[in-house]
Amino acid sequence: MPANFDHRIFHRRRKLFKVIGLVLVLTGVFVLLNMMGELPEEPLKGTGAIFAGTVLILFGILFLYHGYKLPLEEALELIHERGRGVTESEIVHDMRVDQPTAGRILRALIAKGFLRRATEQPSHTEEVFEPVR
Repeated sequence: MPANFDHRIFHRRRKLFKVIGLVLVLTGVFVLLNMMGELPEEPLKGTGAIFAGTVLILFGILFLYHGYKLPLEEALELIHERGRGVTESEIVHDMRVDQPTAGRILRALIAKGFLRRATEQPSHTEEVFEPVR
């Protein structure tokens, strides 16, 4: 396994993004609901709560997006460290992701032009993908 890629740090960071995003979204919703429960007599006093709740929700959605998006950069880094072709099962093993996610990662990298199917298929049963140079 490549020395630079650490799957524990990778999954810990993704989990942290998901938890922080969920907390920010729930806090933003709570701020907005709390403000609606205490309708201020002057309309301008409620704008701070609306702004704060909206900002919290937006940052929460941003964190959730980064927690749930496909890890294409990490997969590219892993593939280029190897300097050779890669199979779906190697992505599953090295990144510790499930097989459907590994397939989606490979399809996305092919669609973006970073990988291609290997022209010379060895006697392996799995399809090999190589980096485009």
